[in-house]
Amino acid sequence: MVSPVMGMMLLNPEMVKQYGSTVMIVGIALFIWRVVDRVKRSSHRPFLTAILDTVVEVPSILRIGPWALKPTVSHALRIAKHRTKLTDVGPGDEKEFVKRGELVWELGMRRSNAQVSPAGQVVYFESLVSRMMEKLRFVDYLKNHPDIEKIQLKPPIFVIGFPRTGTTFLHELLGLHESVRSHYTWEQMNPIPNTDNEDIDAQAADREKRYSGNKGKFNFLFKHLISERIQHIHRIAYDEPEECTIPCAMELPWGLTQLPLMVYAAEELFPMGAGKAYSQYYKMLQLLTWQTKERRGQDFTWMLKCPFHLPYLKELFEAFPGATVVWTHRDPAECIASACSLYETIMHMSMEEDSVNAKSIGAAVLKYSKLSLDKAHETLASLGDRVKVVHVRYTDTVKDPKKLCQEVYGKANLPFTETYEKKLDDYLKKNAEERAKIRAKKSGVLHDYKAEDFGLTTEQIHEEFKDYIARYNLLEAKKK
Repeated sequence: MVSPVMGMMLLNPEMVKQYGSTVMIVGIALFIWRVVDRVKRSSHRPFLTAILDTVVEVPSILRIGPWALKPTVSHALRIAKHRTKLTDVGPGDEKEFVKRGELVWELGMRRSNAQVSPAGQVVYFESLVSRMMEKLRFVDYLKNHPDIEKIQLKPPIFVIGFPRTGTTFLHELLGLHESVRSHYTWEQMNPIPNTDNEDIDAQAADREKRYSGNKGKFNFLFKHLISERIQHIHRIAYDEPEECTIPCAMELPWGLTQLPLMVYAAEELFPMGAGKAYSQYYKMLQLLTWQTKERRGQDFTWMLKCPFHLPYLKELFEAFPGATVVWTHRDPAECIASACSLYETIMHMSMEEDSVNAKSIGAAVLKYSKLSLDKAHETLASLGDRVKVVHVRYTDTVKDPKKLCQEVYGKANLPFTETYEKKLDDYLKKNAEERAKIRAKKSGVLHDYKAEDFGLTTEQIHEEFKDYIARYNLLEAKKK
C-alpha cells in the first residue's frame, strides 16, 4: 500500500510549492523506500518492474487512467476496435470468447486470492488488447485477400501432453524432418502482414521488417519486465518454434498472463468448449503458409505443439481431420509440481508476489490436470479408430527416441528418410554431449521445484491419477 504522505505530495501541488525542496527530498526518499520494499517482497520480479509499480501506485489506487477499467476481454475488445477502426471479429458469437475471458478473470482472481500489481494490471490488460487487435486485423486481412483461405493444408502433427513429459524434446526431434514446418515465436507476436501486396517477395520483405521491428521489444520484455526466470522452466526464444497458445489466444484464454487464472476456472471453462478457436487456427496456418517463401506452394506438414489442447481434442479433430496427435505420458508426480512452478512464475509477472499462494496453485493445478485428462479420454473413447493418436511414454522417448520418431512418422504417413535420419543422429549426439556437460558441472539444474512446495505429496498425486498411471503403465515403465 502506498504511503498516505507520498500520496498527498503527489496530489497536492500547493504543498510542494510551499515547502519546496524539503518536500521533494522527502518524496524521493519515500519513493526509494517504496521501491526497496517492493524489491524485498517481490524477489522474482525484475528491478524495473518494482520501479514501475511504485511510479503508478497512486493512480492505480485512485482508479484513474488505465486503472479505471477492469482488465476484462470486453473492455479490451472495445479499445481494440477503437484503435484499429475495425469491428468484425469473424464468424461465431462474439459473446462466447468474451464470456470465456471474463469467466477466467473473475473466477481466477477470486479463487486464487491474488492481487494484481499496479504495473501488472497494465501488462495483463494490454496483452488482452493486443490479442483483440490481432483478431480484428486477422479477420480483416482474410477478407481482403480471399485466396488465403483456398490453401489446402495437409493434416498436421500435434504433440500434446503435460509439462515435463518430453514434449519439447520430442517436438524438436520431429521438427528436424525436411517435410515439416513450425511457426516461430516472432511471427506469432506479429503474424498479420503490413502490406496488401500479395507478391511473395513483397511478403518476404514485410516479414523481415516485422522480424526486426519486434526483436528489441521481445528482449526488453523478457529481460526487464517479465523476468528471465520463466526461461528456466519453459524456453521461449525469438527465433525458435513456439507453441499454439498465442494464435489460439484470439478465442481461448491462453494469453501468457491468463494461463494461471484459466487453471482456477477449468471446471466452468471446459464445458463451454473452444468455440471457433480451431477453425480460426486453421486459417492462421493458411496465412502463415501464404506469406512465407519456404511455405507457399510447398509440399509440407505443420508440426505443432501445445499442452492445452487436451480438453479440446474434439474441436481439434473437427478442424483438422486426419491430424496425427502424439500424446506424451509420464508419472504425474514428476509433472504436476513442474506445472505448479510454471504457473506460479507466470503469476509473479502481473500479481503482487506476496499475494500468490503456492498451496492454492497446487490444488488448482491438480484439479485442472485431472479434468483435462478426463475430458481427453472421454473424447478419444467417443471418436475411437476415426482419429490417429500415438501414445508415448517419457521413458520410451529417452530410451529409443529414433524408434519413436519412426513410429510417429509412420502413423502420419510421412517417410523416414536418410536425410532425416542423419539430422536425428547429429542432434542426439550433440544433445547427449550437452547433457554430459551439465551433469559434470553438478549445477545444471535451473528449474528447481518439488510437490511439497505446493502443498502436495507424491502419494496424493499417485492416488488422484491412479487410473491414468495404470492405463499407461507409467510406474512400471520407470523401473525398466
